[in-house]
Amino acid sequence: MPLARSAALFAVWILVPLLGCSAAPLRDPEPETTDAALVRSGSGIQMLEPYDPKRIPVLFVHGIGGTPEDFRAMLDGLDRARFQAWVFRYPTGLSLGTASRALHAALAELQREHRVEALFIVAHSMGGLVSRGYLVDALRDEGGGPARLLVTLSSPWEGNEWAQAGARFMPGAPGVWTDLSPASDFLVALRRPVPRVPHYVFYGYRRVPSLLTPESSDGAITLASQIPAWIQEQAERCWGFDADHAGVLSHRAVLEQLNALLAAEADRQLALRPLVDDALRLADRALDGADRHEAHVR
Repeated sequence: MPLARSAALFAVWILVPLLGCSAAPLRDPEPETTDAALVRSGSGIQMLEPYDPKRIPVLFVHGIGGTPEDFRAMLDGLDRARFQAWVFRYPTGLSLGTASRALHAALAELQREHRVEALFIVAHSMGGLVSRGYLVDALRDEGGGPARLLVTLSSPWEGNEWAQAGARFMPGAPGVWTDLSPASDFLVALRRPVPRVPHYVFYGYRRVPSLLTPESSDGAITLASQIPAWIQEQAERCWGFDADHAGVLSHRAVLEQLNALLAAEADRQLALRPLVDDALRLADRALDGADRHEAHVR
């Protein structure tokens, strides 16, 4: 056991600087103080420009230890004539369930204020887990909310064994490490289908050996975790790129593919909009007819 503990602590020592996760204990707040704690931490969605109902919001969700600045290359290349950039910031030591609920609450508030018709989500690494967790909840509680597209990059869908070692042997380990452990309750829940929200998966690989794993990986996350069978079955498409875990966010081919995908999905939403408007008008007429009929009966 001492040998296993020493090995786990050594693994954590490697994992922490690579993934950017603070080694200081960061526990989930009690339920009644969760919102206040998240506000104090600076969490929430930030619009990088005034809201414009004529342009589709693209929400960027960072990974463990990350910040919205990680998406600088993507933000610089975003077509601002068609899209507006939003970013979601959250403390990445908290449990993934807490982070997903925070995203859910923030989007619900913006939806009440602006009545967003379509939202695209672009998420890196653990941010992909948080975003899909939000979609699973939103589809169950709200019929899907405004999300119309999910794009994830280098996300560890099957977790990370080093995180599991840290959660088991490191005193006061962050709650996120438990959720990142393979076969955790949170990761298993993500396997539920998310219909009506196309999910495109970008994954990275690198051609040099990694200190963390002998398996094929992007230097941090194995391919087996990035593209497990269930993701390949549910995803609209999976694209692989010769990039490491952080470099995938600024890789030229990734940026070109992402912008082409966003444009194509925006065109599809534009084509669907008249159909949606017609359906809403028919629903309004049916409701008006029901109201008039009820009044006549009375």
